[in-house]
Amino acid sequence: MCKIYLILVISLLTLYIHTKCDDIEIGNGTEDCTVLKNNFANYIAGFAQCSIDYSRPITLCKSCIYTYINLLHSFENLTQVSVNGTICLDYYVNLDRLQIIETQYVNSINLWNRAKCYECYLVENGTQTSKESEILKQFNSYYNTLSTCTLNTDTENLCRDCMADYVALSDYYQTISKANDKIGTCIDLEDKMNSTWNYWSPNCCKYRRHNEYVFIGSTISVIIITILLYISVHFLGEKKAPTIIQQSRFAESVNRL
Repeated sequence: MCKIYLILVISLLTLYIHTKCDDIEIGNGTEDCTVLKNNFANYIAGFAQCSIDYSRPITLCKSCIYTYINLLHSFENLTQVSVNGTICLDYYVNLDRLQIIETQYVNSINLWNRAKCYECYLVENGTQTSKESEILKQFNSYYNTLSTCTLNTDTENLCRDCMADYVALSDYYQTISKANDKIGTCIDLEDKMNSTWNYWSPNCCKYRRHNEYVFIGSTISVIIITILLYISVHFLGEKKAPTIIQQSRFAESVNRL
């Protein structure tokens, strides 16, 4: 009976020691990695939420830039921090076919690149920054000018007074987007321009067309008048050929005298 009791005590003691050793190994081995993994999960969730919240009107690049940068940093930490000689990322990838962490990371990168947000915010030395690009600054300058005009102009005079600002904005957008028509430019700018076009097309294009019709009509009138003047000069201003009188031999003799 004593032997059985002694064996039971030794077994419990051994189990306790192994448990403590496992706790120490987890604490020293993967606890830091778990913190980094949880941080990454939070930023992935935050970026997904942000992209949905700002999907209409689309301000993905502007509204989610800092969340996206934090996501990149959190993934970078997983790839650089090592515990007991093992990179943290290796604890969570290449262990199953899902590779959830890497899949979520790649999906976020693809969404950002499809939106071409890197055209709105600079990438320096391969690192995404929150610095505005010149394209974004110039577009916002034209867009703000047009917005100021529309806010300070009566509806009746809006199309006439703000047409020049609208044309300047539209022309600039065409220059930055024509390089690749299939992809377009930064999604924030694309959505702003589409909204502007959708407003101006039904409301102000008729005013623009009226001016174009006046110009075309004036040009045609000038051409018609020019043609009529040419025809008038050609037919009415034609002079008769002078009549040559044949002189007689008697007149020739007189002239010689």
